[in-house]
Amino acid sequence: MVALMRLILYTSVTCLYLLHVSSVRADTPNAAHTVHQIVAHRGASTERPECTLVALRRAINTGATAVEIDVRTSRDGKLFLLHDSTLDRTTNGKGLASHLTLAELKELDAGSWFHAKYKNERIPTLSEALELCRGKTDVLLDLKEQGATYAEAVVQEVRDYGDPKRVIIGVRSVEQARQFRKLLPMSRQLGLIPDPQQIKAFAKAGVETIRLWPKWLSDDSLVEQIHRVGVQLHLNGATGTPQEILPLLTHEPYSLLADDPATLVATLSELKRSKETLSLLDELVVQTGETTTLKWISRNGAQSFLNREYKMLELPEELRSQPRFVFDGGSGDRVVLKFKKPSVIFAAMEYNDTGTWSFPGGRTPVDHGWRLLRKEAYRGSSNTNLGGEKPHFASIYYCEYDAGQQLSGLPPWWLCLAVMDQKSAEKIPGFKFGTSGPVEIAASFSYEQWANRDRPLAVPQFKNAEQWAAWQDRQRGEFRQRLVFPYQGETKISEVNDAVEREKFVQQEFEVKSNGQNIFRFFRLTPKFETSKKLPTVVCFMGHGKVKQVLEDRESYQHACAAQFAEHGYLVFAMENVGMEPGRDRHHELDRLLRLDGYSWYSLLFAHQQILLDHVFSDQEVDSKRVGVTGVSTGGLLALSAAAFEPRVAATSVQGIFGSMRVSFIRDRNRHCSCGAIPGLLPYFDLPEMALLVAPRQIHFSNALADGFGPAEAKRCVNLITPLYLKAGGASPEFSEPPGRHEYSIDAALKFFENTIGTPK
Repeated sequence: MVALMRLILYTSVTCLYLLHVSSVRADTPNAAHTVHQIVAHRGASTERPECTLVALRRAINTGATAVEIDVRTSRDGKLFLLHDSTLDRTTNGKGLASHLTLAELKELDAGSWFHAKYKNERIPTLSEALELCRGKTDVLLDLKEQGATYAEAVVQEVRDYGDPKRVIIGVRSVEQARQFRKLLPMSRQLGLIPDPQQIKAFAKAGVETIRLWPKWLSDDSLVEQIHRVGVQLHLNGATGTPQEILPLLTHEPYSLLADDPATLVATLSELKRSKETLSLLDELVVQTGETTTLKWISRNGAQSFLNREYKMLELPEELRSQPRFVFDGGSGDRVVLKFKKPSVIFAAMEYNDTGTWSFPGGRTPVDHGWRLLRKEAYRGSSNTNLGGEKPHFASIYYCEYDAGQQLSGLPPWWLCLAVMDQKSAEKIPGFKFGTSGPVEIAASFSYEQWANRDRPLAVPQFKNAEQWAAWQDRQRGEFRQRLVFPYQGETKISEVNDAVEREKFVQQEFEVKSNGQNIFRFFRLTPKFETSKKLPTVVCFMGHGKVKQVLEDRESYQHACAAQFAEHGYLVFAMENVGMEPGRDRHHELDRLLRLDGYSWYSLLFAHQQILLDHVFSDQEVDSKRVGVTGVSTGGLLALSAAAFEPRVAATSVQGIFGSMRVSFIRDRNRHCSCGAIPGLLPYFDLPEMALLVAPRQIHFSNALADGFGPAEAKRCVNLITPLYLKAGGASPEFSEPPGRHEYSIDAALKFFENTIGTPK
């Protein structure tokens, strides 16, 4: 199950990377031949428990040319394989692995967490792994520790049990590269660079290959720089599937890594076999449009779309093994193909009469010049999610295009099945030459285009700080009137239940009542150390999920951030979001009810945060000049709004949700809960405008690739507001880009708050 979740995560990160690719090279099939190294990540970790001998054996059997393993030191100085520093995730042990001797490590079960059939699979030593791989495959060492003693021990085992010529050292610093060049001059090196600015330095140190993270590939100059300094490019994948690998191949990597090497090998093999077939598309199509459009093959079992796990299950024999274009499901209306020669497109449309698979306005494909080839002749795996009595098939249509004509304006969910020249098309049963051709029909008014049009910031011109502050005050008043739920009557706060004693803090629970009825809870986490001073305070707002995620569940995407701040000595308050815990009023139901009166679920949260902040600033132990707010996802939006509409907040860390609601929600609404379409928010309170209400106070944004708002959109908006932030007298907003997961980045937030509201001790 853990392996599956990791696979889903890596897949989502790579698919999100596709959103940033605007153009692709025409020689993707040829790029398959540039891949000289297929690296099995922690062995065949999709199929076997990672970093075990059984995973390494499976990787060798799949045809992987290298295995990647993580090397650590036991308490008695022995080298063993384990990715995590702790034993909890991949063994039946607990705590830090380095605290146990090798004999104690060998007693642990390292296989049952993955599947019962691997019960009693043991943690391998480095020597066992090297002996297993010697003469069969290369070994990439991910060195999890530093220091001369560790390096010398690794070198000695490589010499004694492995083949230095077939060992690749994964180096994380220029100093480490130089160190291992002296210790193991025959071994190749892979530069695991910490940031793109280190490319030249690592190349100068003599590494043969450099890894770029997929999130960096939106900067085309980095790949060019890799080749310019004379080193090879390494890229990380996960699934090995076409939708993941095809975009990576456009950068012509020397080596590719995957958790599933068998699938990666199969994908590359199919590309090589299909090279001539796919090259036919270059003869027919001269240009593709704004969305990512890549070349692939139609066949049973092939991926339907780049961003979905859907597969082709049934299509006519004569359309199998034909070249086609594959793109994101839902972006078919943005596909543009321009033709060099007369060509014919075969497409699946009208899938189960679903509107997005059909043309707008009730028009049929025939109205647009397409001709029916065969009714309900295509079936795909997505139909397993549909019920009812209708057959879950799509009809297949074709359309002829002359040289110079352009394909555009198709439904969002059409599926390209084949692109071929006229002569080839005439061999397809049911095709009749001269019976089809594109028909231009005036488009209906696009409300999405209207909503998504470019607009300037809704911020007036100002000459001085007084004008800026006056605008902020007006906006705060308008926000409360338009977006905050108007509780009537008296509000009372009382402690409930007994305080919970944690190792480093005491946790209290409070209920807030309006006219005697409970409306929400919050928690106070007080660090356990004596002080006569008032404490710097962090208010943590939670995202979607259970309140325990922000209080105690460190494995959740919120990483129990409230508890972690308390453990570092901060006085902490954490607000529970109503509608998240099991009960009658779930947040979607609340949202629908409140929209009848022009409010939303967020209206409740905005009201609750203001009640909580008033309480925080009245707390006798709170240093009112050193209060910070933070959260990830929904919690990030609440942190941003809390700072925007409470001038006493000194510093704000907004994670996973900065950008334009208009851009991110409208253009990619499938990545957002529907509750995020907050009525009355736009245009005056889009997130950039809200951030400007924080100015000149200090603010930090953190956006990863897998967040609902990606780094590119977040950076665009940070750049948009920075000049106004500086003009208002503040420092430039801080920005960090953690690895691709959607999760709270505690280290970045801690560093930010230490520099802004100070350390507790």
